[in-house]
Amino acid sequence: MKRYAMWMLLMAVIFSLLACSGDDNNTPTEPGKVGWAIGYREDNTAAILHTENGGLIWEEQGDPSLWKGMTGNDISAVDEWTAWAAVGSDETGAILHTADGGVNWELQRLPDGVIDVMKGIKGLSRQIAWAVTLTGIVMQTLDGGETWTVIPHEGITIKQVNRIDAKGEDIWIADHGSGEKGMIHSPDFGQTWYRETLNNPDPFETGFGPMGVSIVDSQVAWAQTRPDANIFRTLDGGNNWQLDAPDISGPGDLDDICAPDTDTVWAVQNHGGANGGSIIRVQLVDGKVISDIMRPKNYSAYEYEGVTCFDENTAWVVGIQLVRAFPDLPAGVILHTTDGGKNWTSQPMWVSDVGLWKVSFVGAHR
Repeated sequence: MKRYAMWMLLMAVIFSLLACSGDDNNTPTEPGKVGWAIGYREDNTAAILHTENGGLIWEEQGDPSLWKGMTGNDISAVDEWTAWAAVGSDETGAILHTADGGVNWELQRLPDGVIDVMKGIKGLSRQIAWAVTLTGIVMQTLDGGETWTVIPHEGITIKQVNRIDAKGEDIWIADHGSGEKGMIHSPDFGQTWYRETLNNPDPFETGFGPMGVSIVDSQVAWAQTRPDANIFRTLDGGNNWQLDAPDISGPGDLDDICAPDTDTVWAVQNHGGANGGSIIRVQLVDGKVISDIMRPKNYSAYEYEGVTCFDENTAWVVGIQLVRAFPDLPAGVILHTTDGGKNWTSQPMWVSDVGLWKVSFVGAHR
């Protein structure tokens, strides 16, 4: 098993080097230009939107008939040509992939016996990506998705996944189903796995558990929880998780986060189907928590579900309309800020019937 793990790590390094050399499409993408968002229509079929000009225009890609009835759960942009998406229904799931900038989105073959909902995905290069199902089947590809391999996590039970992030050799999974013991971590590219604890500030609270994670580097990562808006941080590679930003905006699920650095994290909050959502930027300055809570004007009809960021000033947020209460408004929204959230701009979409769940930009921190 150890020999196989070392071989797997070696092959990952080789594939990563190959992905960055000897390719005609190797010109770096200008930061903040190319991105993808994923959501779904009323029939729960995933829809994928794409921009190549920083969001001035978002247009739909792919053939939804290939994944009909499977909702969009996650998306991960690698470069201007490469992205992966995770979709699923109550009964099954799939991984979608593009290697040509979204001209074609194709279903990738899952390992035999894997029929679970694909919940989270993270691409590291044109060749390497990680994926996880709702019930905790962890998978990896080293060849651009030609083959996906189930990665065992012996002795670590994963109950109900909400989010995955990976960077370098570190993989963190937010396992909401395992409560305060729900941070699942591999620091060595999947060779060994650990369960890390977020200490519940209210031990009598039910439904507590991590909803998301965002990695800064091998030592620093952020996590957010439900049902209250608590944000945790580790500064020592997961040995200790501290509640550095407690109860930052009142009750409501924190559905996604993006951390650009050690002291800054963006988050989006869902206040429930009738109460809209909030966008939050948390900064830790001289030991103090500065929490900027934003509910942009003219967008109170939306709850926010996904965020990607470049720094403390630049972020994109996507969301869905509240119980489709306003038929004249688009089902989804894409908001963008370049000034730390003082101003938010709604970006135009060529579709009006797609609620949006997650967003990822090339070069961003999510």
